[in-house]
Amino acid sequence: MLDLALADALAWEAGRLADIAAGRCASSALLWSCEPALVAPSNLGRLPGFARASAQATSDGWPVHLRSTGGDLVPQGPGIVNLSLMWSAPQETAPSIEEAFRRLTAPICGALSSIGLTSSLAPVPDAFCDGRFNVAVAGRKFAGTAQRWRPTGGGYAIHAHAMMLMRTPDDAAIRALNRFYRDCGINRTIRASAHIGLQDVVQRNGTSVSQHHFLSALADRVQA
Repeated sequence: MLDLALADALAWEAGRLADIAAGRCASSALLWSCEPALVAPSNLGRLPGFARASAQATSDGWPVHLRSTGGDLVPQGPGIVNLSLMWSAPQETAPSIEEAFRRLTAPICGALSSIGLTSSLAPVPDAFCDGRFNVAVAGRKFAGTAQRWRPTGGGYAIHAHAMMLMRTPDDAAIRALNRFYRDCGINRTIRASAHIGLQDVVQRNGTSVSQHHFLSALADRVQA
């Protein structure tokens, strides 16, 4: 896993997707973490309150970045690990959106299973960036997912992204998300209780499983 500046991680994703679209490589994957920040899909950047919300978040220690994948507002920081997975798909064998999400989530669920944790794909009310392809543990959100498809001459370059909680988001992160929504004029409330971090599950189960074991198991499955 790499510790990167968020701007560098987003630039790496854009560059690798361009390489795949141009045929310079067939696939790529990266596990990474970064500094505290908020990341929003580009459509939020068009809201009238976005500039004011971003200025306030930055003043509070949560600089805002826009991303090219879909989804919704998410936090980033040392308690979060990201999986960026990219590959090319010819037109005639391109997966469905659901199949692409399952290609992303299968190694995550498999790595959780390898350390004794049961997971499922499900929406989680009151979670940030909620969707039916959340990876949930004990009914709470462990990982969120998003996609971007880029057309090529003969098919698609696909970017699937997951952000995984090593620690449950703290009050500061939840406040930053909710304030951003309020400043943008969005009626939405995020609750910490809808999320679960790997370290919290490990402590609750009384096991010696570590973040390192999970990430090693995940890396093995992504490379397989």
